[in-house]
Amino acid sequence: MEAIKKKMQMLKLDKENALDRAEQAESEQKQAEERSKQLEDELAAMQKKLKGTEDELDKYSEALKDAQEKLELAEKKAADPSPSPLLHACSPQQEGRDLLPGLLLAQR
Repeated sequence: MEAIKKKMQMLKLDKENALDRAEQAESEQKQAEERSKQLEDELAAMQKKLKGTEDELDKYSEALKDAQEKLELAEKKAADPSPSPLLHACSPQQEGRDLLPGLLLAQR
């Protein structure tokens, strides 16, 4: 009878230990799931931030490209030796008419 009581106590102790381990495992699982959720939220926030940064990069890259094109055009205009059409608003025919009276006076 004593052996049966001891065996019952051992089984009861084993059961309690198993229940404790199961509780601990469930607690660890819950903590792991919470950490996983937290990391997923953090990842989503980082992806959103990355998207915003990429959009900003695209915007500034386009602005840089436009500025470089304008600079290149300005450098070409500055290096071009031909006079600007705005400097000589009159046509070559008009210039000839302006010189004609002076030539006629010089011939008299």
